[in-house]
Amino acid sequence: MIHSLVWVLWLLMVMVFILSTRNPIYLGTLLTSLFILGHHLSHTKKIKNWMLPNLRFLLTMIFLSTVINSLFSHVGQEVVFTVPQQWPLIGGKITLEGLVYGALNGLVIGALYILFNIINLALNVKQITRMIPRAFHPIAMSITIALTFFPSIQKRAQEIKEAQMIRGNPMKKISDWLPIFIPLLVTSLENAFLLAESMTARGFHKQTDLRTPKNLISLILGGFAFFSGWVLQLYRYPRAISLVLYAFGAGLILLTLYIAGKSSQVTRYHQERWKPADMIMAFLIALCLFGFIYLKWAHRLHSLNYSPYPHLICPTIQVMGLFFSLLPLIPILGRQHDKN
Repeated sequence: MIHSLVWVLWLLMVMVFILSTRNPIYLGTLLTSLFILGHHLSHTKKIKNWMLPNLRFLLTMIFLSTVINSLFSHVGQEVVFTVPQQWPLIGGKITLEGLVYGALNGLVIGALYILFNIINLALNVKQITRMIPRAFHPIAMSITIALTFFPSIQKRAQEIKEAQMIRGNPMKKISDWLPIFIPLLVTSLENAFLLAESMTARGFHKQTDLRTPKNLISLILGGFAFFSGWVLQLYRYPRAISLVLYAFGAGLILLTLYIAGKSSQVTRYHQERWKPADMIMAFLIALCLFGFIYLKWAHRLHSLNYSPYPHLICPTIQVMGLFFSLLPLIPILGRQHDKN
């Protein structure tokens, strides 16, 4: 089993690549890699029909994005047809370039959705909430309770329904469902009180407060430094200044969260262990991520920047671009190593 932090690094790497390109060849290759990985994980966890709903969502996003962009963006030279000018907002020419650009945006949205769907397959709720910083431990606990609330309510409602049917309630009319609500409400309140008492007995009421003056000042300074780096980058100041501000802001925020989280006592009974394969994968993914960022900032991957405007052209391809679009398959190699 791959360490959860390795999956976080993988998520960051793939997300950076998706948001950095509009090249249809790279996006198509990356989506194919994601579908292969998703099918592999779903087969391992014995989940049926994983690919079909995701493929349906991807095609729906491509269709909607294509329609919306072509109706509201009338830029391009290849006119497919014309909407009457009297029609408000959407009146004008529908261009082939607008259709292609909308389809590319749909590919990006679909790729991001499938990416997070794969993370849902790879990690369980406990692993995800454990990755939340200790300073946000109350938030992690709230998320865990919220995620388990609806399944438990659904299970309890099914049990009450079966008990009512055994007693002769046909459960066909709306009035037949009324005997379910009172027992469900009573049991939910009982469970809520029991949970509150258990959390109080375990000292949950004494938690870290990020709203101390030192923490607030540090977080504000870190956010301001990060925002300043972004503004200076927009106005084409030297990149070194933006990088320094980015690093200072992110480092200050992370340091504040780390110091604030040290005062929050969290007991974990089952620790994830780093295996040699996890360390190798984490090193490779981090190396690919920093390599991609360097090549992107150095303008070595010019084929990432594709636009069908003002007229449609064939996208260019680079070997390194295809290499990065195949990197989502790295977890399969790690899982094969675990089996061996």
